[in-house]
Amino acid sequence: MEQSTQPICYLPMSLADHNVRDVAELIYESAPALFDLIFATQAVCCLTALVERSHNRFSHQYIRVAVLDHQVVGVAVLVPSERLHDDADYRDVLNGWQRLWLALVRRLILRYVLRHRYPPGTLYIGSLAVAATHRSQGIGRQLLSQCIADAIAASSTLFISVDVSNTRAQKLYESLGFRVIETKAIQLLGTTIGSRILSISNQSCQLEHCS
Repeated sequence: MEQSTQPICYLPMSLADHNVRDVAELIYESAPALFDLIFATQAVCCLTALVERSHNRFSHQYIRVAVLDHQVVGVAVLVPSERLHDDADYRDVLNGWQRLWLALVRRLILRYVLRHRYPPGTLYIGSLAVAATHRSQGIGRQLLSQCIADAIAASSTLFISVDVSNTRAQKLYESLGFRVIETKAIQLLGTTIGSRILSISNQSCQLEHCS
């Protein structure tokens, strides 16, 4: 693919300027198996509706985008820990059966494979994704660096989780100073599913940022 000569812009997401569906599709690509489990065949539609709203962890107000030639090619969702469980928008986006299914999935599976509580005043990268046609160009690293800069500005610890099988992403996070602090996993149908939680403290952020 021929690369554009235009620079990549890194911006807070704007509902007026950025295609919501494109953003939702990238969030979906960050963890397709998880989103299929939660939302089934309606995953991208549900995520699109959530991005448009303000009271959920996928809201546009928490999203940074990488934009090239007016196209969103990368996203990072950076959520204050206090807002991770703001689920008010789910009542409007999901029907009764979908809300019941989500409650069951959380109780029976997600509680064992994801960490749900983080210390007050910290930040959590809920999703990080780059379009397949623009990977290996440093976009993910730049989005992560901007999240680290936000953590420095807020004097906050920054957390991120990665699928236990995604060693490539884990190596990227560790190269920027993140360290594994917890692994949550279960065996399901002969397969290990789960996540590794990594963190970088404000002091470590400053050291890595200045090195």
